Amino acid sequence: MTATAHWPGHIRAAVLSHRRPERDVQRDALRRPAETLMFFEVAPGQQLGELNAGWGYFSGLLAAAVGDDGCVHAHTTEASIKRWGGTNPLDKRITRQGLANLHTLVAPMEAPGFPPGLDAIFSVMCYHDAVWSGVDRAAMNQAVFAALKPGGIFGVIDHHARPGRGAADCHAIHRVERQLVIDEVTAAGLVLEAESDLLANPDDPCSEDVHPRGIRDRTHRFMLRFRRPG
Repeated sequence: MTATAHWPGHIRAAVLSHRRPERDVQRDALRRPAETLMFFEVAPGQQLGELNAGWGYFSGLLAAAVGDDGCVHAHTTEASIKRWGGTNPLDKRITRQGLANLHTLVAPMEAPGFPPGLDAIFSVMCYHDAVWSGVDRAAMNQAVFAALKPGGIFGVIDHHARPGRGAADCHAIHRVERQLVIDEVTAAGLVLEAESDLLANPDDPCSEDVHPRGIRDRTHRFMLRFRRPG
């Protein structure tokens, strides 16, 4: 039996969609999207958000998985838009993949503009960016808490820093210590419910930049599932 046979139908359809860009598909083996969506309990019809969604690899998957009855609010910042020459790559993804349920938000990290009552919000390999760019993370995490419905999930994936490094490596090599994320998110009232070693790589010394070709998508990564009480 193939691995895909164990995937729920909505996740299988999202990951195997022929409308996904080839560059996304090529990264799947190292990013494990189906298992990631399953860990975060993504289901059809959900209302979701993603902080600092970048080029939309993850938001595109979410939008396909929740289907026409759900929607995804993909956030980015003015600084990112400026860095990309004044255009939002999410707009091109929406058109090319036919994702009418993927909506863009351009706003500060501290006030991303998510509507209330979301089933889940995600931060995928960008919490460290919030640290080094000087974002008020207490305000950001409170905004996440406020936008989630009771029982809603905040999912965080990021690159491990070495124990004891805290925020010291967030800018130079784009890594953050797991415990710092846990401490800051739980201070906003969210509860750490589960974590996964799905993207763990114990051979990564956690002392190198995450971007070069040889380490990209092969870093030692943590995956945390927080939940809003109630």
